[in-house]
Amino acid sequence: MINKSLTNKIKYYLLILFVVIQPILDIHYLYTEEVVKAIGFSPSTIIRMIIIGILGILTILTLRDRKSWIFIGIYLTLVGIYTIFHILNARDFYTLVPNDLDYSVVGELFYIIRMLIPMAVIFMTMTTEISKKDYEKAIKIILLLISLSIIISNIFKFSLTSYGKDIISGNIFDWFKDGYSRYNYLDLASRGPFNSANQLSALLCLLLPTMFGIYTYDKKISNLLTILLTILTMVMIGTKVALYGAIIVVAVYILMIVIAKLFKQDILVDRKIFLMVGLSIIILSILYAKSPSVNRELVESGYKANTEREETKEEAKEEIKSEVKKEVKKEPKKELKQEDGSIATKQGMVQYVEENFAEAKIKHDFITQCYPYQYDPEFWIEIMGLPVNQRTDYRFLELKMHQRVMDINDNPNDKWLGISFTRTEHLFTLERDFIYQYYSLGLIGVVLFLGPYVLITLGCLFKIIIKRRENFNVKYAMTCFGTLFILAVSVYSGNIMDALTITIILAFILGKLVGDLFIDKEEIENENIDTK
Repeated sequence: MINKSLTNKIKYYLLILFVVIQPILDIHYLYTEEVVKAIGFSPSTIIRMIIIGILGILTILTLRDRKSWIFIGIYLTLVGIYTIFHILNARDFYTLVPNDLDYSVVGELFYIIRMLIPMAVIFMTMTTEISKKDYEKAIKIILLLISLSIIISNIFKFSLTSYGKDIISGNIFDWFKDGYSRYNYLDLASRGPFNSANQLSALLCLLLPTMFGIYTYDKKISNLLTILLTILTMVMIGTKVALYGAIIVVAVYILMIVIAKLFKQDILVDRKIFLMVGLSIIILSILYAKSPSVNRELVESGYKANTEREETKEEAKEEIKSEVKKEVKKEPKKELKQEDGSIATKQGMVQYVEENFAEAKIKHDFITQCYPYQYDPEFWIEIMGLPVNQRTDYRFLELKMHQRVMDINDNPNDKWLGISFTRTEHLFTLERDFIYQYYSLGLIGVVLFLGPYVLITLGCLFKIIIKRRENFNVKYAMTCFGTLFILAVSVYSGNIMDALTITIILAFILGKLVGDLFIDKEEIENENIDTK
Protein backbone atom coordinates (compact mmCIF):
# COMPACT_ATOMS: atom_id res chain seq x y z
CA MET A 1 0.00 0.00 0.00
CA ILE A 2 1.46 3.34 -1.10
CA ASN A 3 1.51 6.07 1.52
CA LYS A 4 0.17 8.88 -0.68
CA SER A 5 0.85 11.60 1.89
CA LEU A 6 4.50 10.60 2.24
CA THR A 7 4.90 10.23 -1.54
CA ASN A 8 3.46 13.71 -2.08
CA LYS A 9 5.79 15.13 0.54
CA ILE A 10 8.87 13.54 -1.09
CA LYS A 11 7.79 14.77 -4.51
CA TYR A 12 7.16 18.28 -3.15
CA TYR A 13 10.58 18.79 -1.59
CA LEU A 14 12.47 16.90 -4.30
CA LEU A 15 10.95 19.18 -6.96
CA ILE A 16 11.98 22.32 -5.06
CA LEU A 17 15.46 20.90 -4.41
CA PHE A 18 15.79 19.98 -8.11
CA VAL A 19 15.07 23.57 -9.12
CA VAL A 20 17.27 25.17 -6.45
CA ILE A 21 20.39 23.13 -7.32
CA GLN A 22 20.36 24.12 -11.01
CA PRO A 23 23.05 26.83 -10.59
CA ILE A 24 25.27 24.25 -8.84
CA LEU A 25 24.81 21.86 -11.77
CA ASP A 26 25.94 24.69 -14.07
CA ILE A 27 29.42 24.96 -12.54
CA HIS A 28 32.02 25.06 -15.32
CA TYR A 29 34.15 22.22 -13.94
CA LEU A 30 31.32 19.75 -14.50
CA TYR A 31 31.45 20.53 -18.23
CA THR A 32 35.22 20.39 -18.72
CA GLU A 33 36.61 17.92 -21.25
CA GLU A 34 38.39 15.81 -18.64
CA VAL A 35 35.22 15.29 -16.58
CA VAL A 36 32.96 14.61 -19.57
CA LYS A 37 35.45 12.15 -21.10
CA ALA A 38 35.84 10.30 -17.80
CA ILE A 39 32.17 9.27 -17.62
CA GLY A 40 30.90 9.95 -21.15
CA PHE A 41 28.45 12.65 -20.07
CA SER A 42 28.50 15.70 -17.87
CA PRO A 43 27.61 14.71 -14.27
CA SER A 44 24.99 17.47 -14.39
CA THR A 45 23.15 15.64 -17.17
CA ILE A 46 23.17 12.36 -15.25
CA ILE A 47 21.94 14.00 -12.03
CA ARG A 48 19.13 15.77 -13.90
CA MET A 49 18.04 12.57 -15.62
CA ILE A 50 17.99 10.62 -12.35
CA ILE A 51 16.03 13.25 -10.42
CA ILE A 52 13.52 13.91 -13.21
CA GLY A 53 13.03 10.14 -13.51
CA ILE A 54 12.27 9.85 -9.79
CA LEU A 55 9.91 12.83 -9.97
CA GLY A 56 8.18 11.21 -12.94
CA ILE A 57 7.62 7.98 -11.01
CA LEU A 58 6.32 9.89 -7.98
CA THR A 59 3.95 11.84 -10.24
CA ILE A 60 2.61 8.60 -11.74
CA LEU A 61 2.02 7.21 -8.25
CA THR A 62 0.19 10.29 -6.96
CA LEU A 63 -1.63 11.82 -9.95
CA ARG A 64 -5.29 10.85 -10.00
CA ASP A 65 -6.78 13.57 -12.21
CA ARG A 66 -8.15 11.91 -15.36
CA LYS A 67 -7.98 15.11 -17.44
CA SER A 68 -4.30 15.49 -16.64
CA TRP A 69 -3.58 11.95 -17.81
CA ILE A 70 -5.48 12.59 -21.05
CA PHE A 71 -3.47 15.76 -21.62
CA ILE A 72 -0.17 13.95 -20.97
CA GLY A 73 -1.19 11.12 -23.28
CA ILE A 74 -2.08 13.44 -26.15
CA TYR A 75 1.11 15.49 -25.82
CA LEU A 76 3.43 12.49 -25.58
CA THR A 77 1.67 10.83 -28.53
CA LEU A 78 2.25 13.93 -30.65
CA VAL A 79 5.91 14.02 -29.55
CA GLY A 80 6.29 10.32 -30.36
CA ILE A 81 4.82 10.70 -33.85
CA TYR A 82 6.94 13.78 -34.49
CA THR A 83 10.09 11.97 -33.31
CA ILE A 84 9.54 9.08 -35.73
CA PHE A 85 9.07 11.38 -38.72
CA HIS A 86 11.92 13.64 -37.58
CA ILE A 87 14.35 10.70 -37.44
CA LEU A 88 13.18 9.29 -40.79
CA ASN A 89 13.48 12.68 -42.46
CA ALA A 90 16.93 13.32 -40.97
CA ARG A 91 18.29 9.92 -42.08
CA ASP A 92 17.49 10.61 -45.74
CA PHE A 93 19.79 13.59 -46.07
CA TYR A 94 22.22 14.86 -48.71
CA THR A 95 25.21 16.99 -47.81
CA LEU A 96 28.49 17.80 -49.51
CA VAL A 97 30.41 17.00 -46.32
CA PRO A 98 31.46 13.30 -46.21
CA ASN A 99 30.85 12.71 -42.47
CA ASP A 100 27.15 13.69 -42.80
CA LEU A 101 27.85 16.55 -40.38
CA ASP A 102 28.18 14.07 -37.48
CA TYR A 103 24.52 13.02 -37.60
CA SER A 104 23.54 10.61 -34.80
CA VAL A 105 20.16 9.00 -34.07
CA VAL A 106 21.13 8.56 -30.41
CA GLY A 107 22.08 12.24 -30.25
CA GLU A 108 18.70 13.22 -31.69
CA LEU A 109 16.76 11.10 -29.19
CA PHE A 110 18.82 12.44 -26.30
CA TYR A 111 18.18 16.02 -27.42
CA ILE A 112 14.41 15.45 -27.62
CA ILE A 113 14.45 13.99 -24.10
CA ARG A 114 16.34 17.10 -22.93
CA MET A 115 13.69 19.32 -24.49
CA LEU A 116 10.96 17.34 -22.70
CA ILE A 117 12.44 17.81 -19.21
CA PRO A 118 11.20 21.43 -18.78
CA MET A 119 7.77 20.40 -20.09
CA ALA A 120 7.67 17.80 -17.31
CA VAL A 121 8.71 20.41 -14.73
CA ILE A 122 5.89 22.74 -15.84
CA PHE A 123 3.35 19.95 -15.41
CA MET A 124 4.76 18.75 -12.08
CA THR A 125 4.79 22.26 -10.65
CA MET A 126 1.21 22.88 -11.77
CA THR A 127 0.02 19.67 -10.10
CA THR A 128 2.17 20.08 -6.97
CA GLU A 129 0.75 22.78 -4.75
CA ILE A 130 3.93 24.73 -4.02
CA SER A 131 3.33 27.15 -1.17
CA LYS A 132 3.96 30.86 -1.65
CA LYS A 133 6.57 30.77 1.11
CA ASP A 134 8.58 27.90 -0.38
CA TYR A 135 8.34 29.26 -3.94
CA GLU A 136 9.68 32.68 -2.94
CA LYS A 137 12.38 31.08 -0.81
CA ALA A 138 13.50 28.99 -3.80
CA ILE A 139 13.79 32.07 -6.04
CA LYS A 140 15.79 33.90 -3.39
CA ILE A 141 18.18 30.98 -2.81
CA ILE A 142 18.88 30.65 -6.55
CA LEU A 143 19.66 34.36 -6.84
CA LEU A 144 21.90 34.36 -3.78
CA LEU A 145 23.78 31.26 -4.97
CA ILE A 146 24.57 33.00 -8.26
CA SER A 147 25.17 36.51 -6.92
CA LEU A 148 27.35 35.68 -3.93
CA SER A 149 29.44 33.24 -5.99
CA ILE A 150 30.19 35.87 -8.62
CA ILE A 151 30.68 38.82 -6.24
CA ILE A 152 32.99 36.97 -3.82
CA SER A 153 35.04 35.37 -6.61
CA ASN A 154 35.34 38.77 -8.32
CA ILE A 155 36.51 40.59 -5.21
CA PHE A 156 39.15 37.94 -4.42
CA LYS A 157 40.06 37.52 -8.11
CA PHE A 158 39.44 33.80 -8.58
CA SER A 159 36.43 34.14 -10.88
CA LEU A 160 36.43 32.82 -14.43
CA THR A 161 36.28 35.52 -17.09
CA SER A 162 32.91 35.88 -18.80
CA TYR A 163 34.48 35.03 -22.16
CA GLY A 164 36.99 32.19 -22.06
CA LYS A 165 38.49 29.82 -19.51
CA ASP A 166 40.97 32.16 -17.83
CA ILE A 167 40.84 33.73 -14.37
CA ILE A 168 40.06 37.46 -14.20
CA SER A 169 43.02 39.84 -13.99
CA GLY A 170 41.25 42.55 -11.98
CA ASN A 171 38.18 42.99 -9.79
CA ILE A 172 35.46 45.62 -9.53
CA PHE A 173 37.78 48.00 -7.66
CA ASP A 174 40.24 47.90 -10.56
CA TRP A 175 37.49 49.27 -12.82
CA PHE A 176 37.91 52.61 -11.02
CA LYS A 177 41.72 52.55 -10.99
CA ASP A 178 43.87 51.67 -13.98
CA GLY A 179 42.21 48.35 -14.80
CA TYR A 180 41.22 49.20 -18.36
CA SER A 181 44.63 50.64 -19.18
CA ARG A 182 46.39 47.50 -17.92
CA TYR A 183 43.94 44.81 -19.04
CA ASN A 184 41.47 44.05 -21.78
CA TYR A 185 37.81 44.43 -20.82
CA LEU A 186 37.55 40.65 -21.26
CA ASP A 187 39.89 40.19 -18.28
CA LEU A 188 37.64 42.25 -15.98
CA ALA A 189 34.24 40.64 -16.64
CA SER A 190 33.28 37.85 -14.21
CA ARG A 191 31.06 34.80 -14.39
CA GLY A 192 32.18 33.21 -11.13
CA PRO A 193 32.51 29.41 -11.28
CA PHE A 194 29.67 29.02 -13.77
CA ASN A 195 29.69 27.65 -17.30
CA SER A 196 28.27 30.45 -19.46
CA ALA A 197 28.04 34.21 -18.95
CA ASN A 198 25.38 34.61 -21.64
CA GLN A 199 23.15 31.99 -20.05
CA LEU A 200 23.66 33.50 -16.59
CA SER A 201 22.68 36.90 -17.98
CA ALA A 202 19.46 35.52 -19.43
CA LEU A 203 18.61 33.66 -16.22
CA LEU A 204 19.04 36.81 -14.14
CA CYS A 205 16.82 38.70 -16.60
CA LEU A 206 14.14 36.15 -15.69
CA LEU A 207 14.71 36.06 -11.94
CA LEU A 208 15.29 39.76 -11.18
CA PRO A 209 11.76 40.83 -12.25
CA THR A 210 10.37 37.93 -10.23
CA MET A 211 12.30 39.12 -7.17
CA PHE A 212 11.07 42.69 -7.68
CA GLY A 213 7.52 41.33 -7.62
CA ILE A 214 8.20 39.35 -4.45
CA TYR A 215 9.65 42.40 -2.68
CA THR A 216 6.58 44.48 -3.53
CA TYR A 217 4.45 42.41 -1.14
CA ASP A 218 7.18 41.27 1.27
CA LYS A 219 9.58 44.13 1.99
CA LYS A 220 12.06 42.23 4.13
CA ILE A 221 15.66 43.41 4.27
CA SER A 222 16.82 40.03 2.91
CA ASN A 223 14.67 40.54 -0.19
CA LEU A 224 16.09 44.04 -0.67
CA LEU A 225 19.67 42.78 -0.35
CA THR A 226 18.95 39.98 -2.83
CA ILE A 227 17.78 42.52 -5.42
CA LEU A 228 20.77 44.83 -4.92
CA LEU A 229 23.27 41.97 -5.03
CA THR A 230 21.65 40.66 -8.22
CA ILE A 231 21.93 44.06 -9.93
CA LEU A 232 25.59 44.31 -8.89
CA THR A 233 26.17 40.82 -10.27
CA MET A 234 24.56 41.67 -13.61
CA VAL A 235 26.96 44.59 -14.02
CA MET A 236 29.94 42.41 -13.07
CA ILE A 237 29.10 39.75 -15.67
CA GLY A 238 29.86 42.28 -18.37
CA THR A 239 27.46 41.22 -21.11
CA LYS A 240 25.07 43.60 -22.84
CA VAL A 241 22.14 41.38 -21.90
CA ALA A 242 23.04 41.53 -18.19
CA LEU A 243 23.77 45.27 -17.97
CA TYR A 244 20.92 46.56 -20.09
CA GLY A 245 18.66 43.82 -18.78
CA ALA A 246 19.07 45.20 -15.24
CA ILE A 247 18.30 48.72 -16.47
CA ILE A 248 15.21 47.55 -18.36
CA VAL A 249 13.91 45.58 -15.36
CA VAL A 250 14.19 48.62 -13.06
CA ALA A 251 12.42 50.80 -15.66
CA VAL A 252 9.62 48.27 -16.15
CA TYR A 253 9.16 47.93 -12.39
CA ILE A 254 8.73 51.69 -12.06
CA LEU A 255 6.10 51.48 -14.81
CA MET A 256 4.31 48.68 -12.94
CA ILE A 257 4.25 50.75 -9.76
CA VAL A 258 2.77 53.68 -11.71
CA ILE A 259 0.07 51.36 -13.07
CA ALA A 260 -0.64 50.10 -9.54
CA LYS A 261 -0.92 53.73 -8.40
CA LEU A 262 -3.40 54.45 -11.19
CA PHE A 263 -5.45 51.51 -9.94
CA LYS A 264 -5.38 53.25 -6.53
CA GLN A 265 -3.28 50.59 -4.79
CA ASP A 266 -1.65 53.22 -2.58
CA ILE A 267 -0.50 50.62 -0.08
CA LEU A 268 2.12 49.41 -2.57
CA VAL A 269 3.85 52.75 -2.98
CA ASP A 270 5.68 53.44 0.26
CA ARG A 271 9.14 54.49 1.43
CA LYS A 272 10.54 50.97 1.16
CA ILE A 273 9.60 50.83 -2.52
CA PHE A 274 11.25 54.21 -3.14
CA LEU A 275 14.33 53.05 -1.18
CA MET A 276 14.70 49.89 -3.25
CA VAL A 277 14.22 51.70 -6.58
CA GLY A 278 16.54 54.52 -5.51
CA LEU A 279 19.35 52.18 -4.43
CA SER A 280 18.99 50.18 -7.65
CA ILE A 281 19.35 53.34 -9.74
CA ILE A 282 22.34 54.51 -7.67
CA ILE A 283 24.21 51.21 -8.18
CA LEU A 284 23.57 51.28 -11.93
CA SER A 285 24.53 54.96 -12.20
CA ILE A 286 27.83 54.53 -10.35
CA LEU A 287 28.92 51.38 -12.17
CA TYR A 288 27.54 51.95 -15.67
CA ALA A 289 30.41 53.95 -17.20
CA LYS A 290 33.03 51.69 -15.63
CA SER A 291 31.37 48.39 -16.48
CA PRO A 292 33.12 45.87 -18.78
CA SER A 293 30.09 45.91 -21.07
CA VAL A 294 30.32 49.64 -21.80
CA ASN A 295 34.09 49.46 -22.28
CA ARG A 296 33.55 46.54 -24.64
CA GLU A 297 31.24 48.72 -26.74
CA LEU A 298 33.97 51.38 -26.96
CA VAL A 299 36.48 48.80 -28.19
CA GLU A 300 34.01 47.31 -30.67
CA SER A 301 33.06 50.72 -32.06
CA GLY A 302 36.75 51.41 -32.68
CA TYR A 303 37.14 48.05 -34.39
CA LYS A 304 34.10 48.74 -36.54
CA ALA A 305 35.59 52.06 -37.66
CA ASN A 306 38.82 50.28 -38.60
CA THR A 307 37.01 47.61 -40.60
CA GLU A 308 35.08 50.27 -42.48
CA ARG A 309 38.37 51.90 -43.47
CA GLU A 310 39.74 48.55 -44.55
CA GLU A 311 36.61 47.90 -46.55
CA THR A 312 37.20 51.09 -48.51
CA LYS A 313 40.76 50.00 -49.28
CA GLU A 314 39.52 46.60 -50.45
CA GLU A 315 37.18 47.88 -53.14
CA ALA A 316 39.58 46.81 -55.86
CA LYS A 317 39.84 43.33 -54.36
CA GLU A 318 36.06 43.09 -54.13
CA GLU A 319 35.82 43.69 -57.87
CA ILE A 320 38.15 40.74 -58.48
CA LYS A 321 36.10 38.55 -56.14
CA SER A 322 32.91 39.50 -57.92
CA GLU A 323 34.45 38.31 -61.18
CA VAL A 324 35.31 34.99 -59.53
CA LYS A 325 31.73 34.72 -58.27
CA LYS A 326 30.43 35.22 -61.79
CA GLU A 327 32.58 32.35 -63.01
CA VAL A 328 31.38 30.16 -60.14
CA LYS A 329 27.73 30.84 -60.93
CA LYS A 330 28.28 29.62 -64.48
CA GLU A 331 29.06 26.14 -63.14
CA PRO A 332 25.89 24.02 -62.79
CA LYS A 333 24.94 23.13 -59.20
CA LYS A 334 24.59 19.47 -60.12
CA GLU A 335 28.25 19.28 -61.17
CA LEU A 336 29.35 20.20 -57.67
CA LYS A 337 27.44 17.25 -56.30
CA GLN A 338 28.75 14.77 -58.89
CA GLU A 339 32.22 16.25 -59.33
CA ASP A 340 32.14 15.05 -62.96
CA GLY A 341 33.85 17.31 -65.42
CA SER A 342 34.25 20.05 -62.84
CA ILE A 343 37.18 18.85 -60.72
CA ALA A 344 39.57 21.36 -62.18
CA THR A 345 37.20 24.23 -61.51
CA LYS A 346 36.46 23.02 -58.00
CA GLN A 347 40.15 22.54 -57.23
CA GLY A 348 40.75 26.08 -58.39
CA MET A 349 38.04 27.37 -56.08
CA VAL A 350 39.43 25.36 -53.16
CA GLN A 351 42.89 26.81 -53.76
CA TYR A 352 41.48 30.33 -54.03
CA VAL A 353 39.63 29.99 -50.70
CA GLU A 354 42.65 28.42 -49.01
CA GLU A 355 44.90 31.28 -50.06
CA ASN A 356 42.49 34.11 -49.26
CA PHE A 357 40.14 33.22 -46.38
CA ALA A 358 42.53 34.47 -43.68
CA GLU A 359 42.81 37.84 -45.40
CA ALA A 360 39.01 37.90 -45.70
CA LYS A 361 38.86 37.70 -41.86
CA ILE A 362 36.51 34.72 -41.84
CA LYS A 363 36.57 32.79 -38.55
CA HIS A 364 39.02 29.90 -38.89
CA ASP A 365 36.83 27.29 -37.16
CA PHE A 366 33.85 28.09 -39.36
CA ILE A 367 35.63 27.58 -42.65
CA THR A 368 37.92 24.67 -41.68
CA GLN A 369 35.89 22.61 -39.16
CA CYS A 370 32.21 23.55 -38.97
CA TYR A 371 31.60 23.63 -42.73
CA PRO A 372 34.94 22.82 -44.43
CA TYR A 373 35.68 24.85 -47.54
CA GLN A 374 37.18 21.82 -49.32
CA TYR A 375 33.69 20.37 -49.84
CA ASP A 376 31.76 23.52 -50.72
CA PRO A 377 34.21 26.19 -51.94
CA GLU A 378 31.47 27.86 -53.97
CA PHE A 379 29.67 28.84 -50.77
CA TRP A 380 32.78 30.29 -49.14
CA ILE A 381 33.74 32.26 -52.24
CA GLU A 382 30.31 33.89 -52.10
CA ILE A 383 30.91 34.71 -48.43
CA MET A 384 34.35 36.16 -49.23
CA GLY A 385 32.69 38.50 -51.69
CA LEU A 386 30.51 40.05 -48.98
CA PRO A 387 31.38 43.29 -47.14
CA VAL A 388 33.84 43.03 -44.24
CA ASN A 389 31.21 43.72 -41.58
CA GLN A 390 29.23 40.67 -42.74
CA ARG A 391 32.27 38.41 -43.04
CA THR A 392 33.21 39.19 -39.44
CA ASP A 393 29.66 38.85 -38.09
CA TYR A 394 29.66 35.39 -36.53
CA ARG A 395 25.90 35.17 -36.15
CA PHE A 396 25.41 36.10 -39.79
CA LEU A 397 27.84 33.36 -40.88
CA GLU A 398 26.19 30.82 -38.59
CA LEU A 399 22.85 31.54 -40.22
CA LYS A 400 24.31 31.38 -43.74
CA MET A 401 25.87 27.96 -43.05
CA HIS A 402 22.55 26.58 -41.81
CA GLN A 403 20.72 28.01 -44.81
CA ARG A 404 23.30 26.52 -47.18
CA VAL A 405 23.04 23.01 -45.72
CA MET A 406 19.24 23.10 -45.92
CA ASP A 407 19.37 24.43 -49.49
CA ILE A 408 21.82 21.71 -50.59
CA ASN A 409 19.55 18.97 -49.21
CA ASP A 410 16.61 20.62 -51.00
CA ASN A 411 13.90 18.76 -49.05
CA PRO A 412 10.64 20.66 -48.34
CA ASN A 413 10.07 18.47 -45.26
CA ASP A 414 13.11 20.03 -43.57
CA LYS A 415 11.06 23.16 -42.89
CA TRP A 416 8.59 21.09 -40.87
CA LEU A 417 10.87 18.46 -39.33
CA GLY A 418 14.31 20.12 -39.27
CA ILE A 419 17.71 18.96 -40.47
CA SER A 420 18.54 17.49 -37.01
CA PHE A 421 20.12 18.82 -33.84
CA THR A 422 23.38 16.91 -34.27
CA ARG A 423 23.98 18.44 -37.70
CA THR A 424 23.19 21.98 -36.58
CA GLU A 425 25.41 21.54 -33.53
CA HIS A 426 28.25 20.43 -35.83
CA LEU A 427 27.75 23.52 -37.98
CA PHE A 428 27.80 25.70 -34.85
CA THR A 429 25.00 26.51 -32.43
CA LEU A 430 23.11 29.34 -34.10
CA GLU A 431 22.95 32.24 -31.63
CA ARG A 432 19.30 32.94 -32.29
CA ASP A 433 16.88 30.73 -30.37
CA PHE A 434 13.65 29.78 -32.11
CA ILE A 435 15.48 30.30 -35.42
CA TYR A 436 18.06 27.72 -34.35
CA GLN A 437 15.34 25.27 -33.32
CA TYR A 438 13.62 25.88 -36.66
CA TYR A 439 16.70 24.46 -38.38
CA SER A 440 17.32 21.64 -35.89
CA LEU A 441 13.71 20.60 -35.16
CA GLY A 442 11.58 22.24 -37.85
CA LEU A 443 8.38 24.23 -37.37
CA ILE A 444 6.54 21.29 -35.79
CA GLY A 445 9.35 20.79 -33.29
CA VAL A 446 9.36 24.49 -32.43
CA VAL A 447 5.62 24.34 -31.72
CA LEU A 448 5.90 21.17 -29.61
CA PHE A 449 8.96 22.09 -27.54
CA LEU A 450 9.05 25.90 -27.47
CA GLY A 451 5.39 26.68 -28.12
CA PRO A 452 4.31 25.89 -24.51
CA TYR A 453 6.60 28.63 -23.14
CA VAL A 454 5.04 31.22 -25.44
CA LEU A 455 1.44 30.04 -25.06
CA ILE A 456 1.60 29.85 -21.26
CA THR A 457 3.24 33.27 -21.00
CA LEU A 458 0.69 34.90 -23.32
CA GLY A 459 -2.17 33.11 -21.54
CA CYS A 460 -0.99 34.39 -18.16
CA LEU A 461 -0.53 37.90 -19.56
CA PHE A 462 -4.06 37.82 -20.96
CA LYS A 463 -5.39 36.64 -17.59
CA ILE A 464 -3.59 39.47 -15.77
CA ILE A 465 -4.90 42.12 -18.16
CA ILE A 466 -8.49 40.89 -18.38
CA LYS A 467 -9.20 39.44 -14.95
CA ARG A 468 -6.98 41.53 -12.68
CA ARG A 469 -8.06 45.01 -13.69
CA GLU A 470 -9.76 45.63 -10.34
CA ASN A 471 -6.90 44.10 -8.35
CA PHE A 472 -3.69 44.60 -10.32
CA ASN A 473 -1.00 42.28 -8.96
CA VAL A 474 2.53 43.60 -9.44
CA LYS A 475 4.11 40.25 -8.52
CA TYR A 476 2.29 38.34 -11.24
CA ALA A 477 2.82 41.16 -13.74
CA MET A 478 6.58 41.27 -13.10
CA THR A 479 6.84 37.48 -13.25
CA CYS A 480 5.01 37.48 -16.56
CA PHE A 481 7.29 40.24 -17.83
CA GLY A 482 10.33 38.19 -16.78
CA THR A 483 9.19 35.21 -18.84
CA LEU A 484 8.50 37.43 -21.86
CA PHE A 485 11.86 39.11 -21.38
CA ILE A 486 13.85 35.88 -21.36
CA LEU A 487 12.05 34.68 -24.50
CA ALA A 488 13.02 37.94 -26.22
CA VAL A 489 16.60 37.62 -24.94
CA SER A 490 16.78 34.06 -26.29
CA VAL A 491 16.04 35.35 -29.79
CA TYR A 492 18.67 38.06 -29.38
CA SER A 493 21.54 36.08 -27.85
CA GLY A 494 20.72 32.39 -28.35
CA ASN A 495 21.94 29.33 -26.41
CA ILE A 496 19.14 29.76 -23.86
CA MET A 497 16.19 27.55 -24.75
CA ASP A 498 18.51 24.52 -24.98
CA ALA A 499 20.12 25.26 -21.59
CA LEU A 500 18.48 23.10 -18.93
CA THR A 501 19.67 25.30 -16.07
CA ILE A 502 17.54 28.09 -17.51
CA THR A 503 14.59 26.16 -18.91
CA ILE A 504 14.06 24.11 -15.72
CA ILE A 505 13.87 27.28 -13.60
CA LEU A 506 11.70 28.96 -16.26
CA ALA A 507 9.41 25.92 -16.26
CA PHE A 508 9.13 26.04 -12.46
CA ILE A 509 8.14 29.71 -12.57
CA LEU A 510 5.62 29.16 -15.37
CA GLY A 511 4.12 26.16 -13.61
CA LYS A 512 3.66 28.18 -10.42
CA LEU A 513 2.21 31.12 -12.39
CA VAL A 514 -0.33 28.87 -14.12
CA GLY A 515 -1.23 27.27 -10.80
CA ASP A 516 -1.87 30.65 -9.18
CA LEU A 517 -3.75 32.25 -12.08
CA PHE A 518 -5.73 29.39 -13.58
CA ILE A 519 -6.23 26.70 -10.96
CA ASP A 520 -9.17 27.55 -8.71
CA LYS A 521 -7.85 27.50 -5.15
CA GLU A 522 -7.19 29.74 -2.19
CA GLU A 523 -3.72 31.07 -1.38
CA ILE A 524 -1.74 27.86 -1.30
CA GLU A 525 -0.28 26.79 1.99
CA ASN A 526 -0.18 23.20 0.71
CA GLU A 527 -2.94 21.18 2.31
CA ASN A 528 -1.09 17.91 1.81
CA ILE A 529 2.15 18.99 3.46
CA ASP A 530 3.09 20.59 6.71
CA THR A 531 5.64 23.17 5.53
CA LYS A 532 6.17 24.63 8.95
